[in-house]
Amino acid sequence: MRSDSNVETTQAEIPAYLQCEPRTFQVKYDKFSDVCDLEFTIVIKCTDDELHEHNNFWSGHKDRLNENNGDIVAVMLKMIARDVFYACFEGKRSVGYPPYKWGINTIFQEEGWGSDCFEITKLWFESYVSGDDFEYIPVQVEG
Repeated sequence: MRSDSNVETTQAEIPAYLQCEPRTFQVKYDKFSDVCDLEFTIVIKCTDDELHEHNNFWSGHKDRLNENNGDIVAVMLKMIARDVFYACFEGKRSVGYPPYKWGINTIFQEEGWGSDCFEITKLWFESYVSGDDFEYIPVQVEG
């Protein structure tokens, strides 16, 4: 058996924006809320420069950065937290499906997100909203 192969195996090149140490954060919704419990752990796998690219994709990027004293990580965590909340809340409305029926990390496959930059590793969501939480007032229709 010959072992002198001319096939080269090369290692995949890691893009520059992913050449950094991953950072992990635990994110919690307001613990005093009577609307829901939401807690998740997220790993940010990209550089701050790439986070700026994500932020700049949407309008209002300068305002978000100013509101967070230039802390791009805080900007992105707030944006992600909002998207996670909506995904979970929407998913809970579908009978027979868990929240985020296709997997919570699919939120990063939406336009403007880099799916290789973020990963949610743990998630807990419980909604406390019920029909009894709403007030109903009759409206007179003129006609």
